[in-house]
Amino acid sequence: MTLTQSLEHLLKNAITSFQTMVPAPITVEPTIALSPEMNLPFRSVFIGLTGDISGSLIIQGEERTFSNLARSMFGMEIEGAMLQSFTCELGNMIAGNFATEATNVQVSLDITPPCIYEEAFFTSMGTVVSLPLKFQDNGYLHISISMN
Repeated sequence: MTLTQSLEHLLKNAITSFQTMVPAPITVEPTIALSPEMNLPFRSVFIGLTGDISGSLIIQGEERTFSNLARSMFGMEIEGAMLQSFTCELGNMIAGNFATEATNVQVSLDITPPCIYEEAFFTSMGTVVSLPLKFQDNGYLHISISMN
């Protein structure tokens, strides 16, 4: 199994466990390989990966997608600073599930606190794998892993 396939497998397992927390149906679409240079025109959460894997976990989507997910999880609209906080916490949940899945296959992995960006240009020194997630009636999130 190649590094890209291994990352894809870990990420899909992390998303499977994440699905138990989100009451909206999630469709995991085919993995895509991205250019090491990415223009991220939407809200993005960056979480550093350290240990046996060095890189970043990037969650990106439109603000309304994050807002719709928050509403489906909490039953109410949130905006402003609360939506930013929710967006970072969503990143923590996905990254935490990814780290847990990694330990299940004897990969040591730690995560850094999340950083949120409204728009960003990102350059990676290595592999970038992206997993598009479609939330029924709530939009898309793209979960990407960049390896250094």
